[in-house]
Amino acid sequence: MLYRIQTFYLFLSILISSISLYVYYYQQKEIKNSFFIDKIFLIFLIITFILSIISLLFFKKKKIQIFCNCFNILINSAILIYIIFFSYYYKYFLIKKIFIILILSTMLFLYLSNKKIKKDIKLIRSMNRIR
Repeated sequence: MLYRIQTFYLFLSILISSISLYVYYYQQKEIKNSFFIDKIFLIFLIITFILSIISLLFFKKKKIQIFCNCFNILINSAILIYIIFFSYYYKYFLIKKIFIILILSTMLFLYLSNKKIKKDIKLIRSMNRIR
């Protein structure tokens, strides 16, 4: 499990998701008024964190991993759209840029993980064909 590169990519996505949760918590301390959309944003951040952990734990079930990663990329895309369109009231523009960088890097590592998982599936199928 830990010797595969896709596990490393998934671990990095978990790490970045936890950092984004921390940045959200820090940002909520700075901005006192909290909207309903911010609660949805927090729920999406938690879902991405949990999906990354689930994907890491299902290292033997590659199709479930691919599904979790694709769903996670979809939710991260929704978070990115939220940040771009609905975050006009942020006092600090730096927090907005940090969120965008964190979400894009999470999506990158999830995509790389999917690519390596599909490569493993292809390798396993080719080995089964030899027999």
